[in-house]
Amino acid sequence: MSKKIIQNGSSIGPYSQAVVIGNHCYVAGTGGFLPGTSQLVEGGRAAEIHQTMKNLEAVISEAGFRMSDIATVTVFLRDIADWPLFNEIYSTYFPPQTAPARAVVGVADLPAHANVEVTCIAHREDAV
Repeated sequence: MSKKIIQNGSSIGPYSQAVVIGNHCYVAGTGGFLPGTSQLVEGGRAAEIHQTMKNLEAVISEAGFRMSDIATVTVFLRDIADWPLFNEIYSTYFPPQTAPARAVVGVADLPAHANVEVTCIAHREDAV
């Protein structure tokens, strides 16, 4: 099976934003960076969470998938106290009745001192 690499210019290290193999898409850790840069969006934690989700959506779309194709999400929060805020914003991107499986982990720090990072795996019945 061939491998399709997605690079959108927003990674801050030597890695691909996403890798598509067959009917699966593996998305690397995605944060609240302004598209194509390594600069975090301004405006506080809510703005950073929204930008993270927009970036995730952009990567998934560029890979030929939809948000509804996401099967599992892993979230890293620098402050676990942000969990209610994250849930509030996250639910606008994934309605609870159709949301993917998810884990949330509190961490000591994230690259670029980001407050949130999200990674996921998406699946489609038809290969991209």
